[in-house]
Amino acid sequence: MDVIGKMLKIKLIGLCLLLSASAFAQNLDQKKQQLDELNKKIDEESKLIQEVEQKTQSTKEDISSTKSKKSKAEAKIKRLKKSESTAKSKLDVTMNKLDLTNQELGDLHDLCELEFNKLCLAHYLSIIYPEKKMDTKLLSSIIQQTTAEINTRDDAKTGLEKKKKKGTKIYEDLIWTRIVTNKKRKKYSSQVASLHEKLSDYEQEKKAARQRVDELRSQATALDELITKLQTNIISDGYSFKFSTPKLIWPANGTIVKQYGEQKSDLYKVSLMNNGIDIGLAVGSDIIAVDDGVIAFAEWYNGAGKLVVIDHQNGFHTLYSHNSKLLVSKGERISRNQVIALSGMTGSAEVPSVHFELRKRGTPVNPLEYLE
Repeated sequence: MDVIGKMLKIKLIGLCLLLSASAFAQNLDQKKQQLDELNKKIDEESKLIQEVEQKTQSTKEDISSTKSKKSKAEAKIKRLKKSESTAKSKLDVTMNKLDLTNQELGDLHDLCELEFNKLCLAHYLSIIYPEKKMDTKLLSSIIQQTTAEINTRDDAKTGLEKKKKKGTKIYEDLIWTRIVTNKKRKKYSSQVASLHEKLSDYEQEKKAARQRVDELRSQATALDELITKLQTNIISDGYSFKFSTPKLIWPANGTIVKQYGEQKSDLYKVSLMNNGIDIGLAVGSDIIAVDDGVIAFAEWYNGAGKLVVIDHQNGFHTLYSHNSKLLVSKGERISRNQVIALSGMTGSAEVPSVHFELRKRGTPVNPLEYLE
């Protein structure tokens, strides 16, 4: 009977080890899945960086093209100003000639009227005094010459008026073209400034994306390392998976700011798995142990900041991260409701809070199902 008992005991131990190994393998598969998800997010961020790089290059080309247009507009404005000055000078000469011609015409009309009056007087006197001879022919000849001169000046005036009209149009067209070109220059200047702002935004976006990639890679590495450490002594056939009370006390007095499960991160612009809950509370608040246990880890750990991990020696571990100060050390035995740390905003915390996780055989479970 003793031999049979020993054989049965050996078989039972083997069966327990087999079951434990199976659970361990399942846990590893889950962790590998989480790492695969992180790697996918890293790939997404890398693609985003490439897209932003393409936009950056395109924007640089637009800046170069717009600057070239602006330079051409500025050169055209200089040419137009010079042409304006030349056209204005020519127009001024034409208007001066036209003013002189109008003045000469006025003088000729006055002269012609005077000569005509003399001719009329001579004709009247020749009728009254027939014995006196009046040289009306000479007066008529002078009037004809004056009239011919008036006609010549009228022709000149007509030509000058046409020239003035043409010159005025050329001058006004040049002014208008310069105004339009100057508006384009201002528009190009505005576009260049806007493109530089866009380029700056792209550079910031690339920088942020690279930081997110580095952070995600760090998280992936940290997750793998930490879980490996925590799983070292997890598999055992003697764990009860029971706490000292049916429900656990809360690790802190605050408000839940992030629930357990998949959460969308505004910082990383991706959905990330939250393996616990985040409780928002003032910096320096008490963080307490939810049940008895032994401190398995108590120091700074990457994005978790100042982290405490408690092995409750029943198959469960609890994690408390982002603390400002740690009040316990590795290997120390602690009691339920004992203050183990002070809350803070260390690591990758976006707001003052404590990140609390409950892990069964290393696998995250929803803490809300176990808390009071």
